[in-house]
Amino acid sequence: MAEFAAFWWQDPSRRLLLVVLTCAAWLFFFSAQWFRIEKEVSGGRRALGITAETSYLPPGPVLRIASLGQQSFLADLIYVRAAHYFVRHLITDSQLPWLDRYLDAIWALDAHCKSSYRWGSQVVKFGQRIDREVSIRANRFARLGLEAQPDDPWLYHEIAYNLRYAMEPKDAEEETRLRQLAIQYLEIAYSFPNFSYDPNYLASQYARAGQVDESIKSALVNYGGATDDQRRELRNMLTERNRGEEAGELAWLDIVHQRDWVYVGTVLSTLIGPKRQLAPPLQPQDPTGWLREVPTPPDLLTRLTIRFWQPTANERPDEAEWVMELPPSVTATDSAH
Repeated sequence: MAEFAAFWWQDPSRRLLLVVLTCAAWLFFFSAQWFRIEKEVSGGRRALGITAETSYLPPGPVLRIASLGQQSFLADLIYVRAAHYFVRHLITDSQLPWLDRYLDAIWALDAHCKSSYRWGSQVVKFGQRIDREVSIRANRFARLGLEAQPDDPWLYHEIAYNLRYAMEPKDAEEETRLRQLAIQYLEIAYSFPNFSYDPNYLASQYARAGQVDESIKSALVNYGGATDDQRRELRNMLTERNRGEEAGELAWLDIVHQRDWVYVGTVLSTLIGPKRQLAPPLQPQDPTGWLREVPTPPDLLTRLTIRFWQPTANERPDEAEWVMELPPSVTATDSAH
């Protein structure tokens, strides 16, 4: 502490900076405590406020008639009103008893308002304790969204997250059932090509459920769409599970992409295969020795942090390609003998 105080106190600019930082930290702590106290005080009036607050929206058929053919426009107006309702309650009591009414009115006018489904599924969990009732409401909004847009992978992910982490199981049997159901929803989400999320998450969920083979399978399937750091974690995960051969094949895909086809996508580079150098045929009657692999620069392996790699089964070169010298030519005299 003496060294710390001497460092900050020996220079005037440091003393000023220390005072400013101390005041900012105190104000931040004071505002956080004030916000917490305000929410505690408003909790006593929460039940009365929910009972006293009313919200009226006409039924769906009446709204469609009143829109005069502009149903999407009226749905957007109600969407803005729902957002205002959410913000007002977020900074007061964090209770949203009438959110369902607003969203049902929006969907009665325009069932293809795509962002409203995921928005409703997420905001209903903000600012409060996420219990079983809140999780059921969030999943209801997401499942209604799947009926209107079954090609949205984030809705499947939202349901899987609520089932796995937000839903409070009653017993061990229900916990197992909810975990298996969450994995099924995650499988569907990761099957969409436009779903960009860490594939290690799905692999870890399989591993926690005891499905090691499925965990490895998901790592292999989703490897092409992962980032460099995520691929490194996937290879480490396979190595830790005594699947070094699969990890080596995945490392080979990275080498092929960065060495030969860096200007194309990772998935496309795996379909093209490794680039090879032109070379004369080792045997004219055997077409398999025409090409030779491009050498891999050592700095590439260092940059990818790859220690072990091997080509996949369909890319492993034929033995004839690696023969360094041509076989002796067969003469007519030798054939006569």
